[in-house]
Amino acid sequence: KEFLDDDHTPLMVVNIGRPGDNAWFPRLPRLAYDDVVTTV
Repeated sequence: KEFLDDDHTPLMVVNIGRPGDNAWFPRLPRLAYDDVVTTV
């Protein structure tokens, strides 16, 4: 069995080009640790 099972999918985000006008917005609230981290 591989390290990652079917429940985890790799994600890659790539920025191409330059941001347009009004591309920025206020920062969203931080996520809780337990909502983000999965302990193996």
